[in-house]
Amino acid sequence: MAEIFPTTHSTWILTQLERDPDAVRSHVFQRYHDPLCAYARASSLRALGEPAELVNSFLAARLDDHGYLVRWSQSGMPLRRWLANGLLTHARNDALARARRARSGGSVDPAELARMTSAHDTDALLALERAWAVRTVTEAHERVHTELVTEGRAAWWELFRLHGVQGMSYEQACPIAGIAPSNATNVHRSVVTRLRDTLRAILERDGIRPDEIDRELALMQELLQ
Repeated sequence: MAEIFPTTHSTWILTQLERDPDAVRSHVFQRYHDPLCAYARASSLRALGEPAELVNSFLAARLDDHGYLVRWSQSGMPLRRWLANGLLTHARNDALARARRARSGGSVDPAELARMTSAHDTDALLALERAWAVRTVTEAHERVHTELVTEGRAAWWELFRLHGVQGMSYEQACPIAGIAPSNATNVHRSVVTRLRDTLRAILERDGIRPDEIDRELALMQELLQ
């Protein structure tokens, strides 16, 4: 697949589409279901149905199409935005199909439907970005935590959690974590570096070009402040 599309930047997903398409579908669903639901709840799409049902219907339809993610890989667009565009189109087409079947009563006015689905709501895009950032950072934390525990360095994660997440001073956190105060700064810096490297790997896996990763990390930090 990489040989067929040499300009693509989404190597992992394209490679996995050839090897294990079910794994790709599971990956995309797990990573983007909640952000897309947040988008739908914050947009005019909520007038067309329950957000989770809209998202489930959209992902089921699109992820069964092998070419859908191939087309994304050639778009140069972040996957979350590609999926949001697809959800908008899917919701409009689904509403039109339901209206044709009903023929009268209970359907959305075509002009109103066109207005609702012609462009992204600013608030909806912000909700998408925030939910995506939370999901991405959560995944990075889970991965690094698991790695440190496996390496016998659970105390490192505990120090990071107490100091970096909960805001305790090193003087308070070190006795709880079992880390010598003289080593606290180095331990915390090591965990932060590993988290940042893991975030970069996650973003690159999901199709963010290397030269755009720093901008994406800055966006995530802004969204989560």
